[in-house]
Amino acid sequence: MKKIIKLENLIYLTVFALPVYLLQFNFFGVPMNGLDGLVVVCAIGWLIFYREKFEYKVFFEKYKAIIFSVGLIFLGLLGSIFMNKNYAVSFGIAKSWFLLPGLFSLIAGNVITKEKRKNIFLAYYGGAFLVAFSALGYYVFGSLTYDSRLQGFFNSPNYLAMCLAPAIFIGYGLFLEAEAKKRGLVIISGAVIFWALYLTYSYASWLAIFGSLGLIFALEKKVDWKKSLVGAFLLFILFFSQIEKNKLTDLVGLHSRSSFSSRVMIWQSAEKILQDNWFWGIGMGNFQEKYLEYQRYFPPYLEWAVPHPHNLYLAFWLYGGVFGLAGFFALIGFWFRGIFQSQKNSQLKFIALGIMIYILLHGLVDTTYFKNDLAVVFWLLFVLL
Repeated sequence: MKKIIKLENLIYLTVFALPVYLLQFNFFGVPMNGLDGLVVVCAIGWLIFYREKFEYKVFFEKYKAIIFSVGLIFLGLLGSIFMNKNYAVSFGIAKSWFLLPGLFSLIAGNVITKEKRKNIFLAYYGGAFLVAFSALGYYVFGSLTYDSRLQGFFNSPNYLAMCLAPAIFIGYGLFLEAEAKKRGLVIISGAVIFWALYLTYSYASWLAIFGSLGLIFALEKKVDWKKSLVGAFLLFILFFSQIEKNKLTDLVGLHSRSSFSSRVMIWQSAEKILQDNWFWGIGMGNFQEKYLEYQRYFPPYLEWAVPHPHNLYLAFWLYGGVFGLAGFFALIGFWFRGIFQSQKNSQLKFIALGIMIYILLHGLVDTTYFKNDLAVVFWLLFVLL
């Protein structure tokens, strides 16, 4: 029993410590990172203590629709890899972005009982609070990007924002069900997370969070004029605070070299690449090379270092071809059907819906899956099914 409890705690620790994917190392010549290592240890523990308790037949029968969707995604990814022949890089990415995150979700769903699955989100919230607190330390010491945005120890402010955004929904859910004497703790921790998120000046993240909340309230028929006014007022305050910032003019594309204009050019390039590789795509890890190769069809690029197409759906199509994109859409469809069937207006349902809708909305202008920690977050939402 103690060993089983330790495996459960290791799962929580892995969720808490998702940003350790930034720690890179080689294991007997195989590129790994800290998050990969934790998932592998979890997998070994599962094989030792849980393998014989897993009901394979029941699992494959109950979740055959999701398994079919996942199969389509992997068919597309593998086909794209073999067609584009970038084996080492692509298989390494598939390991860290698909295989291990999906395996970890499966293990978590098998080990953690239904009554304790809230703890998965609590672990994420605790990790996000620590990330936000440490990022604010960077702010205090003036360690910001060239345009005065907060990124902490991540590679960009948008990555920090995408790490913190799920915690906003978790915090809101915790606040609603917390006892009065514990709400102060939720408010303080939530304020730290929100402040760090604000300092990223990730407008897409802000809009996706408010859009997700609005859609959830509409789906659950809990929309009223008070909530609508409060939400609209908060969003107005956020953007009003940016009225003197150059980044706000970038958002609306008021000059030819704005970040929005750069995104449009990236999307146009991705569209041209897809015209020539529409069926199998270009494989994972190849977008930067293809993007530069297709420069000859466009005016000089506004941005040259572009590892991803800044769109979740274009990314799935480019990396997994039509099978990968079809599998992703099917997977999302089955998830929404399953979450509405299996959860009745619980806080877990609210949190899961909020995070998933946020991923899909923010995914219109960013790749909110193709990063190690974000991939784990995505697959953990399937634990609730």
